[in-house]
Amino acid sequence: MVPLIRFAFWMCCSILLYVYVLYPVLIRVLAACFGRVVVCDDRQPTVTVVVTAYNEEASIRAKLDNLAELNYPSEHVDVLVASDASSDATEQIAATYDPRRVRVLRVEGRLGKTACQNAAAGAASGEIVMFTDATTRVDPDALKHLVGGFADPRVGCVAGCLAYISDSDSLTGRGGRTYWSYELRLRAAESALGSLIGVSGCLYAVRKSAYRPIDPALISDFVIAMKMREQRLRTVLAPDAACFEATLDRGSLELSMRVRVAIRSLNALVRERRFLNPVKFGVFAWQLWSHKVLRYASPLLWMGAYASNVLLVREAPYPLYLILLLGQSAVLAAGGIGFVLQGRRQELGIFGKPYYFLLTNLAALIAILRYVRGERMVTWKPIR
Repeated sequence: MVPLIRFAFWMCCSILLYVYVLYPVLIRVLAACFGRVVVCDDRQPTVTVVVTAYNEEASIRAKLDNLAELNYPSEHVDVLVASDASSDATEQIAATYDPRRVRVLRVEGRLGKTACQNAAAGAASGEIVMFTDATTRVDPDALKHLVGGFADPRVGCVAGCLAYISDSDSLTGRGGRTYWSYELRLRAAESALGSLIGVSGCLYAVRKSAYRPIDPALISDFVIAMKMREQRLRTVLAPDAACFEATLDRGSLELSMRVRVAIRSLNALVRERRFLNPVKFGVFAWQLWSHKVLRYASPLLWMGAYASNVLLVREAPYPLYLILLLGQSAVLAAGGIGFVLQGRRQELGIFGKPYYFLLTNLAALIAILRYVRGERMVTWKPIR
């Protein structure tokens, strides 16, 4: 019995080590050795900017004003506000702008973001379709950097680079920024090696001729990279195409957002599981397994490692297993203390990183349980 428990413990630990340490290192080394350069130029194709919105009356005016400041020929840009059957003044506010520059497309039925993007892509007049969110502030030069990547005929989608900003120095906000910094380094390496496996939904652009409708039940900013790979096109990161969003300063909001994204991503992985076949999709499939599947499985692996560690301390009381159990318990305890302190809006200090690590794993665990229960979360509500 002990050998089986020991095998389970070290297997769980090895996979977790691979997911969080070895894969990021390996992908960067491979990108440095075999990375492919994206050919860029200063071309200025026509662009339709799509803002998908549901009840964004508090943000839509600032968003449209922000888009008017883009450093790009105005005659080459039009804006399409795709409203998911908004019941507030979102559409009325957008309609006050010059109709030659800003159009409103109302999608009836409350069908969700992906359905609205499908409809907007079909109605777009530009050669390039840029998708962005109502609460996202786009850098004036971002569009120029996004479209530059389309000079390379192998590129079908170009992702912007999201930066989180915060008016308050909350623990959740700092954790989100730290996590996203780690994520961006990983994405940069994946992009250089071949293709991203997903983009930030708040800013990315697609060659209109390469856009294929996505199942409305699936998360578009994840599946879009699969649609490109299916056409043998790359999805790449434009690190200078900057956009900004406010961090969520409360753990409950951050947890809710991450659960929603994880449920939709799990649904996409299951529905589009053919892309997990390494024989057919090669490096792209390996990246999906390493960056998504095993990442979402990490709370289960951690639970397996902890449970088997407890059994090993009882059945095979070697000092190593006791030290490892104390280490795991310390991380859990620190994360738990972080949850309590952030709820009281207190400074967390050393509890910050354990707290956010625990939050992301808890979100993945909740998402797995809710997905198995049948939840899919197609629609959304503004939380910023």
